[in-house]
Amino acid sequence: RTAGIIINPNLELLFSAPTLRPFNFTFKLASRSESESKIIRSIIRFFKQGMSPIRTQSQLFLKAPHTFQIRYLHRGEEHKFLNKFKECALQSFNVNYTPEGQYATFNDGAMVSYQITMQFQELEPVFNDDYTNDGTNPSPDIGF
Repeated sequence: RTAGIIINPNLELLFSAPTLRPFNFTFKLASRSESESKIIRSIIRFFKQGMSPIRTQSQLFLKAPHTFQIRYLHRGEEHKFLNKFKECALQSFNVNYTPEGQYATFNDGAMVSYQITMQFQELEPVFNDDYTNDGTNPSPDIGF
């Protein structure tokens, strides 16, 4: 009051707490052969099983599902011009078994194509100090 200033009452509107970011990914997986179809089915099973809680041997307790480390790669290295992710949990995984709108299978009954939709959420928020910067040369990475 003596300096002629007051606390900004709108500050709470700008920031209330850090948030955990959600990410959605949709992929269409179309196989050209029965062997490729088997690989696609193993990918689908990997994510379905990976997001499921784990029972202990005694079946008395449950362990948390697996978590995922997602990265965009460019020539075998982390892509500098796309966003980064922290460790994520897979919250939902949906499969559309007829993405073309019609039923089509190989001779063994495997679907010709699938569309998968995944929703991940980071396990911890992004903070200012997560961005690397030595003060003189800012990192060329886009960051989180």
